[in-house]
Amino acid sequence: MGDTVVPFLLTEDDLEESFFGEEPSVAYDPVFLSGDESGRVLIDLINTLTHGSHPEAVDHAAGLYTNVVGSVVFHHVARFRGEAAQRILQEFADALHKCDSYRMQLNDGMQFDVTKVAVESLEDITGEGLVTRWVTTSDGYRIEGSWAVAVSGDILSFVNVRLPDPAGIHRLARTALERVEAGTAPS
Repeated sequence: MGDTVVPFLLTEDDLEESFFGEEPSVAYDPVFLSGDESGRVLIDLINTLTHGSHPEAVDHAAGLYTNVVGSVVFHHVARFRGEAAQRILQEFADALHKCDSYRMQLNDGMQFDVTKVAVESLEDITGEGLVTRWVTTSDGYRIEGSWAVAVSGDILSFVNVRLPDPAGIHRLARTALERVEAGTAPS
């Protein structure tokens, strides 16, 4: 899988800092533990996107980029049958608006409390999309992160970042969506 959507992935050149591409790992695989039930919907959607296992996905690709100061960019792109991409975006939006917080666990046993800070429209795009800002905490440590979910035609793009600049998620999401809309790989 991935042949038709790999060209739409963000690359190291799209990132303003010095990032290094890595093999996307399934070690993340969050599991919902408690909190708002809509958090379970979000976790399930993220896992099906990460693994390309959504029953209506016809192609999928993922990229993972990290840097030395701990910033992370995950990017998942999937092509869906029919109107599925638009429906999944709506499922994300509905769950995001209902969810204030949840607790999750990763494969390594680490547990995190995740609290929504804001849901915003993804501006200056041709398709549809939204950005959510989260604060994730565990035993005295705090991470601020953001998700951007956007659709153009039959392609859904999901960008998950831990970046110090809050404008970074908007820029990366727009870059990814512009690539999809242009139907071209970066030059």
